[in-house]
Amino acid sequence: MSSPRLRVQFETLFEHFHGEDAETQLDDVTDILCCTRRNARIVLNKMEEEGWVEWHPAAGRGKLSRLLFRRSRTDVSENLARRYLDEGKIGQALNVLDQDAAKLSKVIQGYLGIQHAEGLPVIRLPYYRPLSMLNPLKTMRRSERHIVKQVFSGLTRLDDDEQVRPELAHHWESITACHWRFFLRPGVRFHNGELLTTEIALESLLQLKSFHLFSHIQAIKSPSEWVIDIYLSRDDHYLPLWLSETCANIMLPASERQDNFDVYPIGTGPYKVLINDDKRLILQAFDGYFGFRPLLDRVEVWVISSIHSSLVFPSIDTPSQLGHKVSSQEDVGLDPGCTYLLLNRCDGVAKNVEWARYLSQRLRSLNVLRLMPESSIVDMGLVPAHGLKPGWYHQPPINPDDTLPEKQRISIAYQANHPMYPALVNVLKRILNYDGLHVDVIQHDSESQTSPNVDIWVQSMGIANRRDEALAAWLLNDSHIQHLSSKENFSQWAAQIDAWRSVPNKEFPGRSLGQSLVDNHQVIPLFHSWLGVSKEQCGSLQNAKCNALGWFDFSQVWVKPQLT
Repeated sequence: MSSPRLRVQFETLFEHFHGEDAETQLDDVTDILCCTRRNARIVLNKMEEEGWVEWHPAAGRGKLSRLLFRRSRTDVSENLARRYLDEGKIGQALNVLDQDAAKLSKVIQGYLGIQHAEGLPVIRLPYYRPLSMLNPLKTMRRSERHIVKQVFSGLTRLDDDEQVRPELAHHWESITACHWRFFLRPGVRFHNGELLTTEIALESLLQLKSFHLFSHIQAIKSPSEWVIDIYLSRDDHYLPLWLSETCANIMLPASERQDNFDVYPIGTGPYKVLINDDKRLILQAFDGYFGFRPLLDRVEVWVISSIHSSLVFPSIDTPSQLGHKVSSQEDVGLDPGCTYLLLNRCDGVAKNVEWARYLSQRLRSLNVLRLMPESSIVDMGLVPAHGLKPGWYHQPPINPDDTLPEKQRISIAYQANHPMYPALVNVLKRILNYDGLHVDVIQHDSESQTSPNVDIWVQSMGIANRRDEALAAWLLNDSHIQHLSSKENFSQWAAQIDAWRSVPNKEFPGRSLGQSLVDNHQVIPLFHSWLGVSKEQCGSLQNAKCNALGWFDFSQVWVKPQLT
């Protein structure tokens, strides 16, 4: 393969002769390339082999040779970039294109979508950041949750209709509302070949006691091989639903997890992780999967951080709510949660109710939306959120009497590597600066909130299904509200969930919970985002239905062959 140095040498000749065929001497080439006559001949021969130039040396001293250019400078750079892409070297491809993301996005189009490697179907998807946290026990973002669902399995799962179905447990029964029994599938293996045993499942489930959603777990025992009994301290008629949550996935024992487990996890799911670095995530279908082996052999997520978010897959182009027509080739829907502001009512300025009221009034969704760049609104498919979920209305009435209590500093923290957050934080800062407040902006790399005394956190709910009950797991496990609210308020919200869990077949009190979170100035809903799967990019991929996380289930899709 030609080297970047050879490409630079070609560009040097191309620029010197302005890309036009020329009569010259070998000595002139040595001067241009700053090399010896021998090296000049080697370089010209290599360029001929690549098909970039033709070199016709003249016989006799002093006679002019002919240098013919068969490729342009752009052609050579793009061809070299394509070769790097063939090897998965996205960084090198970007380098030879002089860090020009527009050129890379043009070249890479031929490498995205459905491909075939060694006769097996592969799909390549671009993404704007690495997917570097795939440990179910740790806080994850939306896309990582989707990948984890492909790599791990739980006792239960939600099907396409979001109904609870068997997974590692093929059957279960409620002995009482405080005693559930699950029957495990035998013969299940992890990606490293280790057999899933009852003891491994027990150890994995015991880790759930550290999550508030599962704090009522009193004991977990095995009365017989392949049988697990879970004892609860209070009634819960919905335990099989909670066991479909990401954190409840069954994992290898802690003693058998490698140091890089967060990036290279080992599960029992339909796909195993082959490569996961800052340039690519590659998932390979697991031949030993206990269910139906995926028909899509490999999934590659290519990290191209420089490209615009509208090029990121899965995505949509223009949401109809903004006055644009959504293409009939797009399967779109609003995300089941929202982007919101989480106020620190524990030890931030919002601990003072006057500050909490002021922030809830000034930073309400319409005030923020009207100042957001149009490009961000269109690219991210943003619509104002009037409640935690689409269709819910929890906005407090406008109260002109809620004024700024006093001038002081406000701190706002947001997750790094997000295409919308920087623009959003700039708008929040602009609004508060207008009122004479000084704003400190904190960018954090970890999903875990560790910075003390932050006043406002920019958050996205990132819930994995559209069921209203998903709010319970979000509120208790993933929202960080427990640490940023008053103990009295959080205890009331948790008690409301526990009261619902104790009664079978009762409607989940999601709307009242959402109303209470807004009325107590704990959260400020800002935007819903359109999520979609591009049929055009999917091509002949079948069953690529957009899920609540904005992706599609890799294990359920297949490639329809083009028959004549």
